[in-house]
Amino acid sequence: MRLVQILTVSILALFAGGLSVLAQRFDMLSLVVAALSAAFVAGGMVVHLRLKAARDELGVLRSHLESTRQHAALLARHTRELRESVVAANGGEGSVRASEFATLSALVRDLADNLSEMDRRAEGVEREIADVRRAAPVAAAAARAAVPAPGWVSAPRPVASPAPVLATPPVIVPTPAPAPVAPPSPSRVETARVEPAFDPFEEPVAPRREAGPEPSRAVRQHVAAAIAADRFDLFLQRVVGLPQRRTRAYDISLRPDGVALTVPNSEIRASVEAVGHQLGFDRKLMIQAVRLARVFMQRDRDVLLFVDISQRYLMSEAAFEELEALLADVPRAAERLVLCLPQRFFTKAVAYENEALRKLARLGFTLMMRDVTDFDLDLGKLARLNVRWLRMASAQFLSAAQHNETLLEVASADFVALLERAKITFIADGVSDESEIAELIDFGVEFAQGNAFAPPQAVRPDVLQAGAPAPQPAPVPTPERRGLRDLAKRA
Repeated sequence: MRLVQILTVSILALFAGGLSVLAQRFDMLSLVVAALSAAFVAGGMVVHLRLKAARDELGVLRSHLESTRQHAALLARHTRELRESVVAANGGEGSVRASEFATLSALVRDLADNLSEMDRRAEGVEREIADVRRAAPVAAAAARAAVPAPGWVSAPRPVASPAPVLATPPVIVPTPAPAPVAPPSPSRVETARVEPAFDPFEEPVAPRREAGPEPSRAVRQHVAAAIAADRFDLFLQRVVGLPQRRTRAYDISLRPDGVALTVPNSEIRASVEAVGHQLGFDRKLMIQAVRLARVFMQRDRDVLLFVDISQRYLMSEAAFEELEALLADVPRAAERLVLCLPQRFFTKAVAYENEALRKLARLGFTLMMRDVTDFDLDLGKLARLNVRWLRMASAQFLSAAQHNETLLEVASADFVALLERAKITFIADGVSDESEIAELIDFGVEFAQGNAFAPPQAVRPDVLQAGAPAPQPAPVPTPERRGLRDLAKRA
């Protein structure tokens, strides 16, 4: 609570207390009631005016933000068309107008920075509205608590507490400690080391993080050390089908050395965003994902691979060029890869973001909405954007389904079936207890992921090496045929 709000609540409480003292001394109850009513009405008017002003400012910011995004999308489209036309006119040499392209790229970056600043301002106004709403009931409760009971109000009679019920103490059965597991030898288990993909000249940029728990300091230190030494390991975690628990897909992740398997991937990604090397991290992950897709295709494994990417990587200039280059080596890899983007990206997607999603659909990728926290979903829009999967934390879904009779205007038990009618498959993430599995089956969930089925497992380096295309053998030189005349000359 801000200092101004604290002072307002204190003054209101002192005023109410003074009126109560005067009422007790001069027996003027009507004066106290009238004064307190006037004070509460004035406070309500002030809160209402502040909320109205904040909402008006938020509406103006949103309108400006929408128009700026539209202009940015148009400018980006014109820049691309101009570049293609110049390259076509110069026979593939576009260096003639390099200065113009640099100017246009700088304008696009400035517009992106302005969009980020307006996003921050809009979120600040939203937080201010939330603070005002929280402060109103707190002020009223403090004012009521500061008013002492007048003399004509009788004190409440003490209520006799019921007799204590003697409960039988629970019997605690000690669980056997897990048997120590010997560390695997380096010769048998080695994690797949990916090649350096972090650009040493890339300037670390810490983008604005989404609302969520902050990563722990230990995880941030591990991530920073792994980025500096380029020591990330490739891990796979099973996505199973319920109730048979058959492996239906794998979730691909990069994890730094020394981080426990119980640390979720979301915390590692949040640490990478805090350090500011999101582009290099996602680039490494996509390279390894395409390699794994080639391995599974060679082994004829009918499984999908889920890859978490960030909005910043998708909106970068070189993202689609890199994806096209990767798919040129493995053309059918896009059929097995599902790109996972946060809910915030789809909620605020406008022309520029929608064009990027259409490009991904043309390349053959399907999409997943991850980090779902809000059930206000537009299923028709998601289906048009080629979203075929929706992933949500298991505990959050069960809590919402058990405490609400309806979700998306249907019964909670029919929520998963409603998503399936829109051709969207629901995945429960972070399942850690057997009791959650039974409840998920009751709600019709068919896909789940978590440590209750299997923790993330490291990929051996020979797996990716086996998936690499075999080198073509060198042609065996055929002996030169010589005639009888040459042989006679040699003799």
